[in-house]
Amino acid sequence: MSQTSSSDDWLPVLSETDGPRYLAFVQALENDIQTGVLKPGTRLLPQRDMASQLGLSVGTVSRAYAEAETRGLISGEVGRGTFVQRRRPPANTKGPVQTTINLALNVPPSTGEAELIASVLSEILADGALSPLLGYLPHQGLPLHREIMRGWLASFGMKADVANLFITHGGQHALSVAFNMVAKPNEMVLTERFTYSGMAALSSQNGYRLHGVDGDAEGLLPDALDRAFTETGARVLFATPSLQTPTGTVMMPERRRQIADIIRKHNAYFLEDDAYAFLFASPPTPISALVPERSFYVTSFAKCLAPGLRIAAMIVPEQFRDRSINAVRATGWMASPIMAEVVTRLIHSGDLLRQVHAKRTAAARRNAIADRVLGTWLAPMSDTPGFHRWLPIPAGRTLIALVAQAAQAGITIAPPGALQQVDRGTLGIRLCLGHPATDEILEKALLELRQILETAEAISFV
Repeated sequence: MSQTSSSDDWLPVLSETDGPRYLAFVQALENDIQTGVLKPGTRLLPQRDMASQLGLSVGTVSRAYAEAETRGLISGEVGRGTFVQRRRPPANTKGPVQTTINLALNVPPSTGEAELIASVLSEILADGALSPLLGYLPHQGLPLHREIMRGWLASFGMKADVANLFITHGGQHALSVAFNMVAKPNEMVLTERFTYSGMAALSSQNGYRLHGVDGDAEGLLPDALDRAFTETGARVLFATPSLQTPTGTVMMPERRRQIADIIRKHNAYFLEDDAYAFLFASPPTPISALVPERSFYVTSFAKCLAPGLRIAAMIVPEQFRDRSINAVRATGWMASPIMAEVVTRLIHSGDLLRQVHAKRTAAARRNAIADRVLGTWLAPMSDTPGFHRWLPIPAGRTLIALVAQAAQAGITIAPPGALQQVDRGTLGIRLCLGHPATDEILEKALLELRQILETAEAISFV
């Protein structure tokens, strides 16, 4: 339904709903297009004029226009305006369908983040904030952005001077900068026996020698770490204490205190990847908070928002601040201020926190599917569901055959790299639950895996 102003410009009649006003706008627009009230080519009012006519904020109308454009209802033409589009024909549902399901890429399930990001980008354009973000800005990031991110990190138990907080091009960039501070080529670096693939990539690029340390269901074993520092002469440790990838282990508070004591005992430096802290209703205190003078703390917004933002936050020890600024300058000058603006606006508005709750719900739902389908095949889950699970290799199975059989069934899985010789009982596969587009696609893949696990291993594939 619609109404017209004195100049016959289209205005929507917004239904009284409990939902967001911008969605009510989009629904009214779609209805009027479907019923023929609005014809293809009709020019809509500029966003500010529309907001004034409806008594809405410019941000709400910008968000509505962005969502309508995403749905193919309208299109904006620079210098001309915004026009109603012709309705596109329905997608060809009989065409090619997805033939492989990727359980190797650890990404979060979609929970409406694309719509949110699009709306914030529209707001940045609408309120004139874009131009100041297009210049050469401070290497660490804008002070206001860092202040807002400091508040976000405080919710994870990390308190720091904003002068020591950096905004980086994602978590991988932060880790690269941190390692540049404390490790030289050919030096030994300790980490978990199964470690993050990005750590292996950094090692390959920069010539670090990685040494895996034994662990259990709570992560690194203190005695094994103490011994590894002594025997290898290493002075750097990298670890993911919360929902470790690939194994999914979570380090308990007492274990974290023990690890912090060992780091301090050996005058070592610690690089903490805390990418999954947001999944915890009450996040465990980071090890970096227990030994801040020797720790580099990194968390990104890839898993709680979207990997394509390439925005992360890093806290460095004060003595490394100036060198870290130089390292950021040398490796990219600064993280994208536009993307940092998106993230900080979402923090400030509360939308990021709402996304966090949605991601937690999606993680719990997908883990429930995994437990229902694979049951005791999987390692026990922590009290906090994540986006990946550890599948130990059953007796009588070989890792390479399981990967190959899954590939034949249209499922992509990848074995983690072990940093030292491991016994058969500790081998496993990381199953990533977030990448499949729907719960139904995930369940289909897991059912295929269960069938493979329940039948005899195929030895030959030719």
